[in-house]
Amino acid sequence: MTDGAEGVYRLPLLSQMAEDVETRGSLRRSTAAAMWSAYVTHTAVTAWTLGRRADRLPVPPGVARVAGAVLATAGAGLCIAGTGRFSGVAELTGTRSETLLTNGIYQYSRNPQYLGYLVALTGAGLARRSVGAIISTAGLGLVYSAWIPVEERHLTGLYGQEYTGYTRRTLRWWGRRQ
Repeated sequence: MTDGAEGVYRLPLLSQMAEDVETRGSLRRSTAAAMWSAYVTHTAVTAWTLGRRADRLPVPPGVARVAGAVLATAGAGLCIAGTGRFSGVAELTGTRSETLLTNGIYQYSRNPQYLGYLVALTGAGLARRSVGAIISTAGLGLVYSAWIPVEERHLTGLYGQEYTGYTRRTLRWWGRRQ
């Protein structure tokens, strides 16, 4: 493996997801169910940390609330803009695509749904000044960073030069190359 995806094989669920995508071209139902269960668990842990009074970030509460609300709103909008373009769960999970999306928000990010979710969670963590929520979100960012190369290899297999050209124009997280 190259391109930083080695970490995917150290986490059992990501390893299973990668195996499914690489051998079957999509996630098995049991793997997809485990993936969604992991999302629900992460959301529950993050929500729990948001409610804790201990371990607060050293940011003035008013500043934290305003900056956090801006980030949470922007992140939610970005996530919705990215996921709203898909026609179903298989496309949303990156395992099947009817067409390669390169316009709209996808002109600026190859992964707006992941980026938006991370920005929204960071905003929520900042608004509540929650160290735990920020750490939980950072962990999810590392997981996404390990998973995205698996999706990219799959999309390269599906779309070949069209996808490769897209990766040359649009950055993985945010931005366009000149």
